[in-house]
Amino acid sequence: METAALLSAEKERAEAYRVLSQCYYLPTKDLIEELESMEQCVSVVCTEAAQHVSRMKEELEKTHDLKSLQVDYSKLFVGPYQLLAAPYGSVYLEGERRVMADSTMDARNLYREVGVDISGDFQEAPDHIAVELEFMHLLIFKEIEAISCSDFEETFRYLKKQEGFLSSHLGAWIAEFADHVERNAETQFYKQLARTTKVFVSKDLMENLAGSMPLIEDSSTVSAKHGRLEAESGVQ
Repeated sequence: METAALLSAEKERAEAYRVLSQCYYLPTKDLIEELESMEQCVSVVCTEAAQHVSRMKEELEKTHDLKSLQVDYSKLFVGPYQLLAAPYGSVYLEGERRVMADSTMDARNLYREVGVDISGDFQEAPDHIAVELEFMHLLIFKEIEAISCSDFEETFRYLKKQEGFLSSHLGAWIAEFADHVERNAETQFYKQLARTTKVFVSKDLMENLAGSMPLIEDSSTVSAKHGRLEAESGVQ
């Protein structure tokens, strides 16, 4: 794959993660525009996931029922009592199924390693599904910067960070989380979002990253909109 084609594919992959992240915040009227973007970029990266995005978009365009989506969102991810689909990695990764556990702190440390941390106005745990998806967007963005500079060593480093984060964090709990969402959601929108996320993240680890790293190794032979993640002062 030539550099231009690789850059184009990685930009689509980064955008897919960004919009997926936005879908795990309380839905607003801007959601349809976000879905337009996601349908386009996901179709480039993962055809199966794109089919579910298309159904999400159709459901939203058909009903225009933002209130029902907001109610469903709150029941699934907010409470106030039992969370039907807890959006935190530690709930699925830790044996005690608890929030703010060791895996939560490990995720935060990984963010800090690349010079970002949780925004001060974000009142959720660092391993919230939206933040982990956004972190993948950031890692791909940094990979794209390195490719653009022909810095293959740095490119490979960020590909390895993506693989490691998916293996030990997001990709390790996404299937169980998505199953909870699909089983408990009252709207087709969130059922299809769960399927989109599960398929996209799983295939990204198995196919896209696995295919990119040998390419970068051979080549080297030798911002993005961050939302809830902010650059740490003084970190390079």
